[in-house]
Formats: sequence, structure tokens, C-alpha cells
Amino acid sequence: MTNFPFVSTLMLRSHFAIGKFGEAQLRAKLPKNLYWIQPNRKVLWNFKLVQDYLINGDGAEHQKLRESFLATLPKAA
Repeated sequence: MTNFPFVSTLMLRSHFAIGKFGEAQLRAKLPKNLYWIQPNRKVLWNFKLVQDYLINGDGAEHQKLRESFLATLPKAA
């Protein structure tokens, strides 16, 4: 099973060498609650999904990874 850690914006920016503008573009393009969450006003990023998206784009392999992440979430009652 794949692990999907969430990381801070600072870690995301430093790992991918993107600034505030690049981060804002990602936030506008990528769906909230899948690629990023915002608990208590702090943005946290799904590192594995963002990394795969930036490397491989939104193709079939990336869609499989998205489905893998969604399968790790608790089922709604």
C-alpha cells in the first residue's frame, strides 16, 4: 500500500523549487481535499500526488495513483 504524506507549503516549495506564484498556480489548478487541505488556515499538500502530477502530468498512470489515494480514505456512512 502506498503512503500519502501531507507536507507543509514550505517543504513543497523547497523540494520542487517553486515560489509563491507557483504554489498559487498549483492551488488554483489542483482540487482541494485531494491534492491539498487547509486545516486551521495552514495549507498542507499531498506530497505523493503533487510530485506525480508535476513529473507525469494528469495521464492514466496519475489517475491510478489518485484512485489509490481515494481508496485509503474512510468510507462515508
